[in-house]
Amino acid sequence: MKKLMLIMALFIAAPVVKSQENTYLVPERANMRINVAVQIAKQLKERGYDKIAVVYMNTSDLCALTAASLVASLKTLGVEAYYLKGADPDLPSKIRNLGANWIYLAYFGERPHEEVQGALNQDLLILASGFERANLIVHPSTLGLGFLAGALVDDKIGEFLSKSNIKGFTVQQGKVEMVSVKVKDLEITVEPEPLPKKETPKTPTKRRTR
Repeated sequence: MKKLMLIMALFIAAPVVKSQENTYLVPERANMRINVAVQIAKQLKERGYDKIAVVYMNTSDLCALTAASLVASLKTLGVEAYYLKGADPDLPSKIRNLGANWIYLAYFGERPHEEVQGALNQDLLILASGFERANLIVHPSTLGLGFLAGALVDDKIGEFLSKSNIKGFTVQQGKVEMVSVKVKDLEITVEPEPLPKKETPKTPTKRRTR
């Protein structure tokens, strides 16, 4: 009888433990990331970005959620987008086959910093092995917490990033801003990315008649 009660207790407790481990299920955390993803998608659409491959950290449920939210938001706005799991040696060929113009890097997801840095470095090396240069977009936490800068200690990654066209996002008081990222001599500089100028439609002229 005691053994049966113990087994029942384990079955009852198991779902609780599982839900605690999967932090992406907590609404307070999930909603914040979805909100940021929606803002980023709107900015990318407004600036004319298209055919975006969102690569996310393979060991983070929160990164997977962010990537899925971003891709869904972009598609809703009519932007062609795809999401790809990191730690895949075939990433370059998959990105090439999709015809993606931009590669979005989403790494952190509240994982330990050493784990995040290792995952980002690994995937940047994979990208560097398939592309001489690339058009990259860096997620706010990947840029703001210093993971992109941390990747520069690897010479191959540093050379790849210095040749690449890099954009990124920052979050200030809940508002998302796009920035331009430059890599040179193991240093990263970040500058605001201005909105593209909108052409003023020409007013058709009509000959005045008496």
